[in-house]
Amino acid sequence: MLQYPKRQELTIKTAAKNKSSALKPCLAVLADRFKSGEFTLPVLPQVASQVLTLTNNPDADIGDLSGLIHKDQALAGHVLKIANSPAYGGSETIVSLKQAVTRIGMRLLSDIAIAISMQGAVFQVPAFEKEVKNLWRHALASAAYGKEVALANRCNVEGQFLCGLLHAIGKPVVLQTIAEIQAVMDFSLNWASIQQLLDRFHCKVGVAVALKWKLPRQVTVSIEHYRDYALAPAFREETAMTYLADRLAIRALDPSACSDDELVADPVFAELNFYPDDIEQLLQKRDDVLSLVSSLEL
Repeated sequence: MLQYPKRQELTIKTAAKNKSSALKPCLAVLADRFKSGEFTLPVLPQVASQVLTLTNNPDADIGDLSGLIHKDQALAGHVLKIANSPAYGGSETIVSLKQAVTRIGMRLLSDIAIAISMQGAVFQVPAFEKEVKNLWRHALASAAYGKEVALANRCNVEGQFLCGLLHAIGKPVVLQTIAEIQAVMDFSLNWASIQQLLDRFHCKVGVAVALKWKLPRQVTVSIEHYRDYALAPAFREETAMTYLADRLAIRALDPSACSDDELVADPVFAELNFYPDDIEQLLQKRDDVLSLVSSLEL
């Protein structure tokens, strides 16, 4: 449990007691914790760690990955489910893991394995179950669109699923810290205030997570700069694709958030040199993306 200086504790309790905004004092506590590094970072799930190690080994093959998945029955079941989903299903029903591995392919299979193993370890905050579920669905949709955007951009798709999946990985960590502060201080922020805190801190915290997990630099840069890809010191194209995947995911999950016309007007399409046909094809991927999200929800 986190401990706070008496002055900060008194300030927050007074704000809560007087029913005034506790946002500013809570912001001060969060800023202090994140500046000093005194917050808990999640541990990379063992399966995800093993999969990342395997996929970064040039001598590994799909049989090695299949063998790893075989050891986890829950993961194996989800792989079969995804292989038969509308997004990846063929004319024949897949009934064995070997068939699923062949249909999905090693790169996507590794991404899916990482996603499934990560939900239980990272996207769990008891005080914010509904909000974290929405964050997870957005992460999955962003991951799916990351791959689609890379394909539309006619570039290597490797890494873009992971960039989309983890671009906001700092948010559940910030939420967990807020939950701990609220429990200690015995007050509750409204969701609008919490969103302000998430927007302010999640990129910095996400970078800390990426460094701890030793993720590829492409992923780390995308986490830090996806909201302003022009500032990315490297991997600018990949970071812009992550931004676009995020925007497409927002639109897919909540059509009221923006219209297709508003989305298409975003300068990122020009940044990535997308043609109208490319944009139209991306917009038509919504059902496939939502199908994958549904398949990956535990």
